[in-house]
Amino acid sequence: MENRQYSTKFDTEIWHGRTHTEVPLVRLAEFSEELFASYSGPDLGLACEEVKNCNDNFHKVAGAQSWNKKDQRAYGLCISLYDQHPIYGKMSGDPIADAFAICCRKNNAIMLIADGVNWGEKSRLAARCALYGSMEYINRKLFQEKTQPASTQEALEILRTSMDAAHRTILKKEGGLTTLCVCLICPVYNSADFAVCCVNVGDSFAYVFSKNNGIREITVGSHDVASERDIRDAGGAIGPVDGENPELQNLTCSLTFVNKGDVVFLTTDGISDNFDPVVTKVAIPRKNTDNNSNDALPTTPDTFEDKPMMEPQERHIYALKEMERIIHEHELLTEETCSAQELCGALVQHVLTLTDSKRKILENPELYRKKKMTSKERKRRDSQIVEQMSKAPGKLDHASIVAYEVGICGEDEEEEEIVLIKESNSVKVSTPNIDCSESSSSSNHEKDLFHPNSISIPVFKKSNPKKFFSKLRNSAATPTSPVSPLTFSLPFLHKKNSSKHFHSVEESEAKTPVSPTSPNLPYPNNQPFYYQTFSYESAV
Repeated sequence: MENRQYSTKFDTEIWHGRTHTEVPLVRLAEFSEELFASYSGPDLGLACEEVKNCNDNFHKVAGAQSWNKKDQRAYGLCISLYDQHPIYGKMSGDPIADAFAICCRKNNAIMLIADGVNWGEKSRLAARCALYGSMEYINRKLFQEKTQPASTQEALEILRTSMDAAHRTILKKEGGLTTLCVCLICPVYNSADFAVCCVNVGDSFAYVFSKNNGIREITVGSHDVASERDIRDAGGAIGPVDGENPELQNLTCSLTFVNKGDVVFLTTDGISDNFDPVVTKVAIPRKNTDNNSNDALPTTPDTFEDKPMMEPQERHIYALKEMERIIHEHELLTEETCSAQELCGALVQHVLTLTDSKRKILENPELYRKKKMTSKERKRRDSQIVEQMSKAPGKLDHASIVAYEVGICGEDEEEEEIVLIKESNSVKVSTPNIDCSESSSSSNHEKDLFHPNSISIPVFKKSNPKKFFSKLRNSAATPTSPVSPLTFSLPFLHKKNSSKHFHSVEESEAKTPVSPTSPNLPYPNNQPFYYQTFSYESAV
C-alpha cells in the first residue's frame, strides 16, 4: 500500500476564545460517512424514549441507527460515586444526571458529555436533551445536508450553533439545567494530524492523552487555573437559568491538534475534581478562600503537617500528572498501550477506589438503627460524621467519561505486518555446524536453510505470530538426514489489540509453536477491570 506523504505538521499548542473567529483558521479534509461506532449512556442516553423526537424516523435517531454500538476505540462510562442505603438499597443522588454520546466515522468523530446541575429527574432530562439536540444538529448538518466544514473556524461555528439546538431541546421538553461539552475530531488537509474542535460551557472538560506529550486539557481557557475555583459552582449552564435564557459565562471555543494514536476524552467534574490534590487530601490550598469541606484549610494540627501547600495552578498541573500516572500504571500492569476503552476503565476505577472510604462512612448500618437519642447526642454524632467525611479523600458525585482513539478506522489492518527487530527484512539465526552431505538430493532451498554458518528468515505479512511461524515451517523443508532440532529465538511484534511488547519465542521442528500467553493479572476473577460489567444503578 502506497504511503501518502504529508507536508503539514502541527504542535501541541491550545488556542481558545469566546467565539470561533478567535482561533486559527486551518483547512480541513473531506469527512468520511462510514460509521463504525455510535454509543450513548447511561440507559441509551440520548436515545431514551423520553427524549426522542417524534419526527425521528424508525431507522435513525439523531443520525445513527443504534446508540449501543461500542468499540474499543470509542467508548464511554457513566456511574454513581454516591453511597447506597445499607437497609433499603437506594442510591443517593439517583437518578444519574450525567450522560454521554459518541458517534465515530472512518476519519472523524463527534463526542458529547453533559452533567445535569443538581439532582432529580429534570437534571437528567436536561443532560439527555442537550446530547440529543446537539448530536442531531451536527449529524444533520454534516451528513444529511452535506454542509461539511471547510476549516476549523467553520467546524467550531457548527458546534456553537449545536449548543443553541441543545438549549432549545431542553426548553421544548421542559428540562432543567446542564453543563455541556461538544467535541469534533476532524481530518486536516495535507496532514496526518487531526484537529480537535471543542465548545464547552460549565465544568465538563476535554483532554488529550498523547503517548509522546502526556495529558493536556483542551478546555483550559474555560476556567482560570491561576485562581481558586469553587467546585460547587459549575461556572455556566444551558437550560432555563434566567427565564428561558442560558448562562454562558464561561462558554469557550477551543482548538488543538493531535496525532494518530492519541486519545481524546471528555469528563464531568465527578472525574476531573477527584484528581485535584486538595480534594484527594494530599495537599492543602495556599489560601483559605472557600468554605467547601474539600478545599478548606484543615483545622487540626495533625492534618496540617506533612502536606504541601499548593497554588491553584500547581493543583491543575498535579491533577494532569496524576491522570498520566494512573494511565501509565495501567499500561505497566497490562503490558499494553491504553485504548480508549481501557483509559475509561482505568480512570473510573481510580475514582471509585479513591472515594470508597467516604461511602463506607455513610453506609455504616449503625447510623440507621432506630434508637433513642437526645438532641445533644444526635448533634454530637452528626458532627463526628462531618469530621470523618472532611478527612476522607475524594468527592462523591456522578462520574462520566467518554473517549476516542484518534486515527483512520481500518488503516491499521491494511498496513499491518510483522516487523522483525534485528534487520528490516531478515533475521539471521546461528546454528551448529552440521554435515549436510547426506541431504545432497534435497532442494537448493533446503541446502540454504541448513547452511552451517547462518541463515536468513524471510519476513511474511501475517496477522499474528502463529501464522508467521506456520508459514516459516512450511518454507523450511525437513532434511533427509537426521539432524538435531533447529532452535532459534525470534523477537517479534504482536498485532494491534494484543500485547505490543517484544517477546522471545523458542521454536523447534519437533514442537508446534505456542502463542505467548499473558501473565495472570491481579484482578478479581482474573479479569481486568474494564472487561467487567458496569451497572449504572448498582452500588459502587
